[in-house]
Amino acid sequence: MKKVVLIEPQSQEDHVYKNVQMPRLGLPLMGAALKAAGYRVELYYGTGASLPWPAIVSADFVGISTTTATSSEAYRMAGYLRSRGLPVIIGGIHAHFLPDEALGHADYVVRGEADLIIVPLIRALEEGRLPRDLPGVSFWDGREAVHNPCSAEPVEMDQLPLPDFSLFQGKKHFRTIPVMTSRGCPYNCSFCSVTLMFGSRYRFRDTESVLNELAEYKGRSVFFCDDNFTANAARSRELFQGMIDRQTGLKGWGAQMRVEASRDPEMLELMRRSGGNMAFVGLESINPETLAALNKQQSLADVSECVSRFHEYGIRVHGMFVFGGEGDTVQTIRDTVDFALDCRIDSVQFLILTPLPGTPLFDQLESEGRLLTREWELYDGHHAVFQPNRLSPEELQRETIAAFKRFYSLRNIFGNVFHTGWSTSLYRSLGWWLTRHFERKNRWYDRALERLQGCDPGPVALLFKRIDAAREKKEAAVEKAAPLQVYLIEKKGVLHLRLQGLISSLNLRELIRTVRSYLPDSCLHLVINVEGLRFASSRAAASFSRFLERLGERTRRLQVVIPGDMDPEQQKKLSGGKERSRLPRFELVLNKR
Repeated sequence: MKKVVLIEPQSQEDHVYKNVQMPRLGLPLMGAALKAAGYRVELYYGTGASLPWPAIVSADFVGISTTTATSSEAYRMAGYLRSRGLPVIIGGIHAHFLPDEALGHADYVVRGEADLIIVPLIRALEEGRLPRDLPGVSFWDGREAVHNPCSAEPVEMDQLPLPDFSLFQGKKHFRTIPVMTSRGCPYNCSFCSVTLMFGSRYRFRDTESVLNELAEYKGRSVFFCDDNFTANAARSRELFQGMIDRQTGLKGWGAQMRVEASRDPEMLELMRRSGGNMAFVGLESINPETLAALNKQQSLADVSECVSRFHEYGIRVHGMFVFGGEGDTVQTIRDTVDFALDCRIDSVQFLILTPLPGTPLFDQLESEGRLLTREWELYDGHHAVFQPNRLSPEELQRETIAAFKRFYSLRNIFGNVFHTGWSTSLYRSLGWWLTRHFERKNRWYDRALERLQGCDPGPVALLFKRIDAAREKKEAAVEKAAPLQVYLIEKKGVLHLRLQGLISSLNLRELIRTVRSYLPDSCLHLVINVEGLRFASSRAAASFSRFLERLGERTRRLQVVIPGDMDPEQQKKLSGGKERSRLPRFELVLNKR
């Protein structure tokens, strides 16, 4: 029986919501399908440092899911696995929009909805044939990248199996169980990639299927992870009534919805009776100009009325706001905190507007030259990654943290006890701690922002050096013909180091001294191209690998570009040798072009 491992990476970056332990549903769904097809399946969830790599490298095939914020960690995992000779599949929303980038790290990329593609893809790999007939699959045919068109027909929800959370290894218990009942969204907010990924046609599962699944989670908390849970009001009322009639016995449930859901008294009553205790509402902004720019069709009066109506039925409101829109100023952010406190929102999510690849917002800011960085781990809603219109990136970063601290201050912890009970105070207490923890951990980014804004947009040459170290006898003939050449340039805040020639144990020492002297204290991204590099001995290769590991400790992201035809054994040596049982601090990137 072939073993398939599927991994959902967590970002290494620290942010306010990192302690939310709830996996996305893609892997449990695909894992259930693979298990039914006769494969041995293991699912993993965590950062690279937390996963049991000896168990993972025993797989026959590995799939890794990506969001934009977790893509760098996914690529690091993929490079290590490929150096061990394992075929790697990358999927998820980030890979969907940037398949060429993902193919630099994987053997296969699955675009679009992968639920019904994963089993045929694994079978094709098992049979040793290229997946030419599978829609939405990208792959290498020699040195040519092939992108099969995605299916024109969206996946119907009732075609999918129930997710199998028992396949997760190590962490078997999640505080909240994710349940998906629909896909697609009829709205088209400019900063959101949901419609572009899943379409505007709202598809939902048969109510009986959802109720059967909920029966498995009696006594547990559930989060309905639909992008717009109440987009079809009649269907929502039917589901809530079914939950009441079947006495599903959930501990409680929450879901994402728009302000329109609060205008239906019958729905609100059914929500309350079925166990609904938290509405996650996309309020986005109190600035009419910003709402219009984001194509968010609601007014400030709608937002205030929405909160009051949910509270009438004892339902807490988690207000989700976005700062940094075209009309936002420092005062807008401060007024938003006033508004959230005055209308008694129970908990808030103040996120920085983030231009995710594939969205109209990303295309606009990129065309205007306003993106500060493409360090994807920073695209998590907690870091300013673009130049706002009416305030500086530093102001946007600083004021967002200040907004969190002010809302989640000690004086406000008990502010809503008489409206939605003591549970709100618990959430606000947790918010108080998380906000201050994030502020301490994130101080480095203030310095990084200064550097990002001061970067020249074009390439800037920093160093060209030829290293002719004293030769070891057995390396003399080779080294004489190929001295080590070192080129260092900076482009848009990324340092690019190209090494050509021969690495010996002696000239490596000079290389280490040289790189250390030019590497800034706060280096976000270093790319080392070793396509023109050779090693004088196995010992030199091992020493170079240790050098990369130490560099990885000094940079937030380190990529090592290797030739596409590099021998697998050489890849293994470069990533630390066969004895390594943990993930390297750098990514191996195969350049097949």
